[in-house]
Amino acid sequence: MPETHLPDPAGAQMAAARDEAHHGPSWRGPRRGTALCLSGGGFRAALFHLGALRRLNELGMLGQLRTVSAVSGGSIAAMLLADPRLEWPDPHDLSESIDSADLVEPDPTAPPLPRGDTVPGGLFSAPRVRGFDEYVAEPLRRLTRQNLRTRAMVSGFGPKVRRSADTSSRALADRFVDHIDWWARDLRDGHRTSGPAVVVEATELAHGVNWTFADSRAHPPHGRVGDYRLGYGAPPAGLRIADAVAASSAYPPYFAPFDLEASAFDLSGGRVGQVDAAAAPRIDRTIQLVDGGIYDNLALEPVWRDHAGVLVSDGGAVFRARSARTPLGRILHVISIASGGGEVTRLRWLHSAFNWGVLEGATWAMDSRVPQSYPIEVAVRINQIRTDMDSFSEAEQKIIERHGYGVADSAVRRYAPQLIMRDAPARYPHPEVADPDVALRALRGSGRMSVLGRRPPRSGRERRVR
Repeated sequence: MPETHLPDPAGAQMAAARDEAHHGPSWRGPRRGTALCLSGGGFRAALFHLGALRRLNELGMLGQLRTVSAVSGGSIAAMLLADPRLEWPDPHDLSESIDSADLVEPDPTAPPLPRGDTVPGGLFSAPRVRGFDEYVAEPLRRLTRQNLRTRAMVSGFGPKVRRSADTSSRALADRFVDHIDWWARDLRDGHRTSGPAVVVEATELAHGVNWTFADSRAHPPHGRVGDYRLGYGAPPAGLRIADAVAASSAYPPYFAPFDLEASAFDLSGGRVGQVDAAAAPRIDRTIQLVDGGIYDNLALEPVWRDHAGVLVSDGGAVFRARSARTPLGRILHVISIASGGGEVTRLRWLHSAFNWGVLEGATWAMDSRVPQSYPIEVAVRINQIRTDMDSFSEAEQKIIERHGYGVADSAVRRYAPQLIMRDAPARYPHPEVADPDVALRALRGSGRMSVLGRRPPRSGRERRVR
């Protein structure tokens, strides 16, 4: 058989996926708007995304988004963007005013932005989101200074007669509320009049599919929850914003599945597949949700079929070859392999869609290396930082945010300059950790995970990095 007629295994696999999937990339309707996808990866990912969000806001892109889709650690940053106190610009209001924050010297090492008609609306046209530091950056830094993981995890130990099966994941939700009080509100009551839709995903354990928590901007008037197997409906009263973030972050075996009482949901339109008869009563009674990154760690599926542009910020764990010596280690390594294969397939499709003009956009990741950010030896050390939800030091926070800022800036400038709405010079945050030697000293031991996790400094102030 001539080589040109050999079947393409990857193409056949994607064709089969399109035939089977309810929400695959073969959408034939009109595409509109730009989506930002925030991956999982614990507090490390959330801080990485913070840097990317900061740069997108400076470039006028954040305020133009149609949707923010997120899983696990990314859902923390995404839900902070749903704060009703943020002032979002009108996407159609492209003024000619120049923000005072733009009046700085440009970074001479940064590649130039496109000029003239290649930037929609003209340069310095799209306003920024107001309140970003107060309502997004500062709450995220405060939260990631806490050891949420250990206290929530140990709450799941003890006699079952005294606790529910999902005690640890519900304790995580309560810890979120302790530090971000407005997340105690019901998801259905999070009314906003501006800003992008926010969609947070978990993995529905029984059917192994993507469960979504979509806010009222995505599906007025109360939002929507569900998956294509069980169906969709409005979120019930009592389902908090914090519950959605905790369900999306409930990574086993550290957290138990987040249980939802099925009778509280009025879901319809589902296409139930084959169900084990013995398990059917429990499935009908309880909806079990685990970390959204297990199914789709890039948070792509809710947006890749009907958006014209897709930006992906990948702060997840970088896969490394290793020898697993214990049964638990082997299980976790197998999960990592399976998850990584799914991510690679999705990224290949996405990059192919970019190349063929089906979509426009860009992707960036923790292991991206750009000259304007840190040198290779620092980037490697950043990639080794733990993907945990224990206390991150002030230096760790600053270094990760700075890295996210740099790689997002480079990726957007190189691959999606047409989406840039504002020619704002790059101003890397936290210059006090810019020196590679300072960063390397600060990150010494940052990759180690411990049973009890790391605790925040007792004094509330940390030793200055020298």
